[in-house]
Amino acid sequence: DFVLKDPRKKDDDGKITELPPHRAEIEVLPKPWRRSFLSACSYIRDHLNAMNPMMLAVLDLWHSTFKKLRLVDIEEFHNRQDALELSEFQNIVIKHMESAKETLLKTWFPEVQNIYYRGNKKKQLPTGKSSAKLDSFFNCAATLMTLQLQGLILVSMQDFTDLIAQPPESTRAFEHPGFIMRLVLDKKTIKFTPDFNDYIDILINVYEIMIKTVSFVPRVETKLYSQWESKSKPTTLKPIILNEIIDTHKEKIREVVLRESVAPTEHLKMYDKYQFLITGKAERDIDEFLFQNQNYEKLIEEIRKYQKLGEEIQYTSRKTVRLGMFEMHCEELIKSLVKRADVICGKLIAKMFRDHQEVNTMLCDEFEKIAEKALSTPLNTAELMEMKAHVQKLETTDMLELRQRLVDSKNCLAFLIECVNFSPADIKLNNSVFQWYARMGEIFDEHRKIIKDKTEQYQEALKFRCERFVEELESYAKQVEEFHTFGDLLDVQRYLKKAQVLNGKLDAAADKIEQFNAEEEAFGWVPSVYPQRKKIQDGLNPYLRLYETAVEFSTKHRGWTEGPYHKVNPDQVEADVGNYWRGLYKLEKVFHDSPNALAMTKKVQSMVEEFKQYIPLIQVICNPGLRPRHWEAMSTIVGYPLLPSDDSTVFSFIDMNLEPFLDRFEGISEAASKEYSLEKAMDKMMTEWDSMEFVILPYRESGTYILSSVDDIQMLLDDHIIKTQTMRGSPFIKPYEKQMREWEGKLLLLQEILDEWLKVQATWLYLEPIFSSPDIMSQMPEEGRRFKAVDKTWRDVMKTVVQ
Repeated sequence: DFVLKDPRKKDDDGKITELPPHRAEIEVLPKPWRRSFLSACSYIRDHLNAMNPMMLAVLDLWHSTFKKLRLVDIEEFHNRQDALELSEFQNIVIKHMESAKETLLKTWFPEVQNIYYRGNKKKQLPTGKSSAKLDSFFNCAATLMTLQLQGLILVSMQDFTDLIAQPPESTRAFEHPGFIMRLVLDKKTIKFTPDFNDYIDILINVYEIMIKTVSFVPRVETKLYSQWESKSKPTTLKPIILNEIIDTHKEKIREVVLRESVAPTEHLKMYDKYQFLITGKAERDIDEFLFQNQNYEKLIEEIRKYQKLGEEIQYTSRKTVRLGMFEMHCEELIKSLVKRADVICGKLIAKMFRDHQEVNTMLCDEFEKIAEKALSTPLNTAELMEMKAHVQKLETTDMLELRQRLVDSKNCLAFLIECVNFSPADIKLNNSVFQWYARMGEIFDEHRKIIKDKTEQYQEALKFRCERFVEELESYAKQVEEFHTFGDLLDVQRYLKKAQVLNGKLDAAADKIEQFNAEEEAFGWVPSVYPQRKKIQDGLNPYLRLYETAVEFSTKHRGWTEGPYHKVNPDQVEADVGNYWRGLYKLEKVFHDSPNALAMTKKVQSMVEEFKQYIPLIQVICNPGLRPRHWEAMSTIVGYPLLPSDDSTVFSFIDMNLEPFLDRFEGISEAASKEYSLEKAMDKMMTEWDSMEFVILPYRESGTYILSSVDDIQMLLDDHIIKTQTMRGSPFIKPYEKQMREWEGKLLLLQEILDEWLKVQATWLYLEPIFSSPDIMSQMPEEGRRFKAVDKTWRDVMKTVVQ
C-alpha cells in the first residue's frame, strides 16, 4: 500500500495548512519566473566563458600535469653535497628557468593549444559572427593561463626563498649545499670574493628573472589564428606579481645574507696577526732594515723568521671552513700571504747573496794586494823597511781580521747553499777566496826571502855611498879654501854665484847625512857623524854674506841714486843702509886671517859710509808730502829754483851741495809730513763713504717705502764729524782749511737731514695705521684731511728717493 501511493499526495491532503511566503511560492505551478530562469541559463551558457568545457580542460591539464612544475628545481640543490660557486649557482638557476620556459612553451602551451583546437571542432568556441564574444572568450582563456603562470611564479618564489632562507619547520641541516666564498688579498686589505653585496644582488635578481621567464608565453589565439591581429591587446601573457610580494622575498634574502655574513667577518679576524704582511708594513720594515747594512747573522735571523712565518701560514691555517651558508675557501689568501713572506725572504736572501759576493770579491782583492805588496821588489832602503814593517803588520794583525771575515763568509755560504743556486762564476769566486787564503803562507815565506836578499844588497850599497860622500866633503873643503884668494870687487858677481852653488851642495849634503842616518838606524847601525860638513858650512857663510851684501848694496845704490826721486822711500833707505853697515862691521872682525876678503869688506864698508852721509838729504827731498809750495819755500832759502821734474834723481840734488841748508829744510819737511798725514786722513774719510748705501725697503702693503738700517751710517757719520773737528784744530790744516770746512758742512748737513728724516718717518709710521681706518677718518675729518696732505708729500718724496 505504501509503495503504490502517489508520492505527490500526502496523508494530510485534507488538511489545510498555512505556509510561509517563501514556501508558498513553491506551491505555485507553473512558476512565474520559469521563463526568466531559462533565459538566464541560456545567457550564462552563451556568455560565461569560464564554464566552457575547454576552460575546464585547460584547468584540469594544469592541475593534473603541470602542478609540480617549478621555475627552479629545489630538489637538485637538496641532493647536492658540495658547495657551489655563486656563478655556478646562478648558471644552474638560469638553466632551470630555461628548462621551465621550454616546458611551458613546448609542452604546456601546445597542449592548451590542442584543447582549444579540439573545442573549436566540437563547436565549443563562440561563433565567428560575433568578434566581441570571441575576444571575450580568449580574454578569459588568457586570464586563466595568466593565473596559472602567476601561481607558478609565486610557488617558485616561495620555494627559492625557502631554499636560501631556511624555514623553521625544515628538518634539513641546510636547504642548500652552501656557497663558496673566497678570501683574497687585494693590495693592503683582505676581501671576500664574491662579496656579500654580490650575493644579495644575484640572489634577489632571481625573482626578476622568474617574472621575465614566464613573460614570453603567447596568447593562445595568436597561434590558433594565423591572421589574428589586435592592435590594442598584447600578444603574450603578462603575469603580474605585486611589488610587495617581491620586496618581501627580497628582504628575507637580504636579511639571511647579512645575518650569515657575521661568521665570515669574525673568521677574518683570525688573520689580524698577519696585518704587518697584509698592509705592507713588513716589507717597509725590511727595506729600512736592509738600508742599515746589517751583518749576515742578523740577515739569517730575519730570513729564518719569515721562513717560519710562511710555514706557519701555509700549514696551520684552515684552507676550507663551513660557516653557515658560506663555505670559506682561504687557499688563495694563504698563498698570497705565503708569497709575501717568500718575497721578503727573497729580498733578504738576495741582499745576503750580494753582500756575500761583495765580501768574497773584496777578500780576493785584499789577498791579491797583500801578495802583490809582499812579492814586490823594494827600490831602496826606505821602501825595504816600509815594506818589511807593512807586511809584518799584515801578517800579524790584518791576516787575523781577514781570517775572521773568511770564517763569516764560510758560514754565510753554508746558509746560502740551501737557498740559492750558484752560477759557475759564483762557484769560481767562492773557490778563489779559500785558495787565496791557503796560498798566503807560501807568499809570506817568499816575502821573507826577498827581504833578506835586498837587506844584504842595500847594506853594501850604503857603505859604498858613505865612502863616496866623504870624498865629496873633501872636495867642498878645497872649494872654500879658494875664497881666501878672491879680492877683486869687480868680480863679486862671479864670487857670489860660486858661493851660492857651493852652499846648495852643502844643503844637499845635510839631506844626504839625514838619509844615511835613517838607513843606518833602519839596519840597526850606529848613525855616522860628519863634522866636516858643518866646518865647511861655517867657513863658507862669511864669504857668502859678504858677496850678497856687496851685490845687493850695489844694486840698490844704483836704484836710489839714478832712479826717479819720487819712487825712493827714505825710511826704507835709512833702514837698509844701517843693516848693511852693521853686517859689514861684523864681517870685518871675522876676516882677520883672510886679507883679500878683509880688503873687499873694507871697500864695501867705505862705499856704504860714503852714501850714509846723504841720508838726511834723501829724507828731505824724497818726502812724499812735499808740494809745490814747499819746494818754493826751500827755493827761497837757497836762492834758486829747486822744484824737480818727474825724471829728477837723487844724484841731481847731491850735486847741488844742499847740506848747509838741511837744518832749515827739515822744518819745512816736517810740516809737509804733518800736512800730508792730514790730507791722507781726509781722503780716507771720503773713500769710506763710497761703500755706504741708504737702504730703502717697501713698507708692508702701503705702496710706499721707508728708510732702514741706518745704524752703521749714523755711527760712521758721528765718527767723521769728531775726526773732522779734531783735524780743524791742527796747526798744519791751513792748506786744506777751506776743503775741510766744506767737508764738515756736508757732514753736519747730512746729520741734520738724517735726524729730521727719521723723526718724520717715525711720526708717519705711528699715524699711518690710525688714519687708514675709515672709522677714524669719519670721527676726525679735519685731522684726516691734514694727514692725507702730509701722506701725499711723504709718498712723493720717497718715490723720488727710490728712483
